Amino acid sequence: MFEGGFDTGRDADLWSALTESCTEENKAAYWKVASAALLWELWTERDVAFAGNIVDCGNAALAEIAVRLGCSKTVAENHAEIGMTLRLRLPRIRDAFAAGELDYARVAAICRTTKPFTPETVAEVESDILAAARILPPGPLRGEIDTILIRTAPGECAEVRAAALEGRRFRKRRTDSGLSRIEADLAPEEAEAVWQRVFEAADSVCRRDRRSRQHRIVDAFLALISGADRLSCTCRRADCSAANYTPPSPRKPLVQISIDVATLLGLLSNPAHLHGFGPIDPQLARTLATDATWQALLTDAFEQALALGAIDNTPAEEIADPESGAPVSPPRPTMCPNPFRSPRPRRFAAGKLPTGVALATAHLVAAHGSISIAEIHAERLANDPTTRTGPFPDGHGGHSDPPPGALTYTPGAYAAALVRARDQHCRFPGCRRAAAQCQLDHVVPFNRRSPRTGGWTVPGNLQCLCRFHHQLKTMKLWTAVMLSGAAIRWISPYGTDYVTAPANPYTNAGPDVLIPAIRYGPQTWRPPTETDDVPPY
Repeated sequence: MFEGGFDTGRDADLWSALTESCTEENKAAYWKVASAALLWELWTERDVAFAGNIVDCGNAALAEIAVRLGCSKTVAENHAEIGMTLRLRLPRIRDAFAAGELDYARVAAICRTTKPFTPETVAEVESDILAAARILPPGPLRGEIDTILIRTAPGECAEVRAAALEGRRFRKRRTDSGLSRIEADLAPEEAEAVWQRVFEAADSVCRRDRRSRQHRIVDAFLALISGADRLSCTCRRADCSAANYTPPSPRKPLVQISIDVATLLGLLSNPAHLHGFGPIDPQLARTLATDATWQALLTDAFEQALALGAIDNTPAEEIADPESGAPVSPPRPTMCPNPFRSPRPRRFAAGKLPTGVALATAHLVAAHGSISIAEIHAERLANDPTTRTGPFPDGHGGHSDPPPGALTYTPGAYAAALVRARDQHCRFPGCRRAAAQCQLDHVVPFNRRSPRTGGWTVPGNLQCLCRFHHQLKTMKLWTAVMLSGAAIRWISPYGTDYVTAPANPYTNAGPDVLIPAIRYGPQTWRPPTETDDVPPY
């Protein structure tokens, strides 16, 4: 049914109608919030003119807006605040919204996320936020804005987090299905600890328990609130393996953080990443590190950057430390020359990490500049056709002989941990589902009948994909190509190219990038074969 391709004349008309209507809808949304803000301001000014002071803070105007729009006073106030924020603090976002380039949901996310920060900080990051907003949907956009703000103003981010902890709340509300929902504002590490404890209790029953997993999780939460430390199994079997369950001794939850060594040691202030939450400021990461055991995956980030062209081979004495300005002579990592091979992990006590790695990271960041990995690849792909198949189109990751585990379909624990730490989220354009909730996909499909001839199970041929996007790739509706530095080139059914970069803390990944210069025409769909990397269901 797809053999004629996707980009038919009717499709083109529908795409045009869709984009035009979306643009007009965005323009109308802009005028709604802009008008609400102006009415709010005019009413407040009348208060001052007639009464000599502000009487009702524009509440009468908000009530009138709510009546005319058929919304609540809170929604009307949100509209007015967004319009005011755009005019006073976010002129570039305002212009893009007025032109129909951004929708209301993304603009609202930008305004809420940047609200606690000073106008100077917001002005400094606005251009980067706008670039991210053109590509990412609201949820992932909030995480990207956090990353941008932490990178730009880590001290202010720590102050905002501390203020938020002082004002955190505990709430109960009704759901659409008639149930109640409990919500609590917690610190990231507190939420991770609660989350893990609830899942531990939910898994204390045997595999024949009659409840669904989500049902068990809710029951586990209620059991913990009641003072129990486990669930009662509902299998009703006399030989239930959980009948004589002995609770384990209390343990601290595992909090997994990705952070470059230089930031951990206080030499830099790059954002860290708390798995299951997202970007956190470096001060919080260092605080958590004082009471944890860190597993440092010492990758050859310097060699990856060289392979990308993100840095050159400038002598070390010509590179200045990014904080002090003094010349540094970082040792060049020589663990392995291939940018997709990585050494075995080594464990270090908190704070006791090799300083040479910190200097090498400082060298990388100093020479890297502001251009992102995705932008580097986008420019190369548009201008150099030889780079479009990637350095290792055979899917062997640069290995001449298969390393241990390469011919086995399921990745080993170390390879899986390395790929998840490298990617941190689904690698499909715009998707930010956490790596822990993703499947590991072979970019070049693994051949089950002849493992040597297909793509191998090595980090240089693996990526994190959520279940939905893994299925799209398996069905050949989207095509993925592994580029150098573990960047991924995605080709849509209409021949549009995107580049996504790994969220490695050693590099400036940047938002996903659309490459408008490359057009191949529609892709021809074919059913997946036995050699394709079929997601497990």
